[in-house]
Amino acid sequence: MRRKEGKLPVDSKLRTPWRMDVTMSKKSKYEYLQKMRWRYARRTGKAGKSCLIDEFLEVTGYERKYTIKLLRGVRKPPDRPPVKRGRKCIYDEEVIKVIKEIWLLNEQPCGKRLVPVLPIWLKSYEQRHGRLPRGVAGKISQISPSQVDRVLETHRASICGRRRRPPRSNAAIKAATPIRAQAWDVHEPGWLEADTVAHCGGSMDGSFLWTLDNTDIFSGWTEVRSVWNNGKHGVCERFTEIESTLPFALKGVDTDNGSEFLNWHFKGHFENREPRIELTRSRPYRKNDQAHVEQKNYTHVRLLLGYDRLDHKGLEEPINELLVKWSLWRNLYCATMKQIKKKREQGKLIRRHEKHPQTPCQRLMDYWQARGERKPVGSLKRLRAGHDPIEMKEDIEKRLKDINQLINRLRQESEVDPGAERRGESSLRSASESISPAVPKKQKKNPQKETATVSSIMSQRDAA
Repeated sequence: MRRKEGKLPVDSKLRTPWRMDVTMSKKSKYEYLQKMRWRYARRTGKAGKSCLIDEFLEVTGYERKYTIKLLRGVRKPPDRPPVKRGRKCIYDEEVIKVIKEIWLLNEQPCGKRLVPVLPIWLKSYEQRHGRLPRGVAGKISQISPSQVDRVLETHRASICGRRRRPPRSNAAIKAATPIRAQAWDVHEPGWLEADTVAHCGGSMDGSFLWTLDNTDIFSGWTEVRSVWNNGKHGVCERFTEIESTLPFALKGVDTDNGSEFLNWHFKGHFENREPRIELTRSRPYRKNDQAHVEQKNYTHVRLLLGYDRLDHKGLEEPINELLVKWSLWRNLYCATMKQIKKKREQGKLIRRHEKHPQTPCQRLMDYWQARGERKPVGSLKRLRAGHDPIEMKEDIEKRLKDINQLINRLRQESEVDPGAERRGESSLRSASESISPAVPKKQKKNPQKETATVSSIMSQRDAA
């Protein structure tokens, strides 16, 4: 049987030279290269050397010019480790250890958001672990955001989860609430975006816990609270609690089209108030209209509580106390990157962010200092100096661990006694009292102790 010219022989049992490069190891290629170099150096004539080059190409699969350089000894063998070029790294293991510990305590931000808050965290770190050597402290103070990302690259971990759509909203009051479709262009604090996050575990059936999220557009100040069943009265009560703890006066609220916001009870909360508070809503099925709070839904809620189902009433108060502490800690000690400009060029959207990321607390202090208002600035400085970031983070981790233990206990009791919730949840309430003691009804609306000083800033600013 004659074979056509240009066609390769079809025989799976024979190992052809043109497939040998797939199975050859680097060690075998290196040994073969040493032998071919010896032959290439002793071969004379262009035709003879060309035959050796063709043979080497068929065996290794390299490119022809690269093969010639290898055989002539101009290029190094491919299996040898590359020589690292450029400047030597000045950040040793001691420096990287300190940066890594602070990075983990600060919820693993990128280098651009970690470097601006390093001085604040270093002060607390030295109080806890002792004064750092001068060389270590100097290197940490001079490290760049890009270098932080490089030294921490091997320690990063990705977190994935599923996003679930909440139930459809009630359209009864949509006509009475105007739509805000334009981009936010505010130069003062007080304009909020509000949203809720469902801890349903993938199923919207039954009762479960929700989280109310409020984000200030100008400063990035974010407050989150827990709500049971996302009812209009519960959401409005938690929103009132958040408003009392804000360090600035409320000017406007932009919500989505959920029934927890579009109802007469929530709308009546803002009517007939002086100064007037503007209440708007986003366009249906346009999440980009609320991009600020949608981002915080992940960084402030999902990264802390995850995507599991929280369907026990006894979890509301312990988680709410955790969220109060968590919100204050992030507002005081975690930097955010604020977008200052965006434009579209040839179909590509170009975004510009501030060069020096700041914490929401620092952004508010700079705003009031530029306006000459000293009392609010002093109040925020005392608030930040009165807390320790590492101590607050340890308290948050302890509360979170206790809540996880409580969740396991509540689930075990529900499996043993499925009718506990229908009979008033007496056993569930007793289990949660070990973490969150019973609070009288008159004291439930009072803000937490940590945020009590924040609520006085607004009155001091008005007095100034």
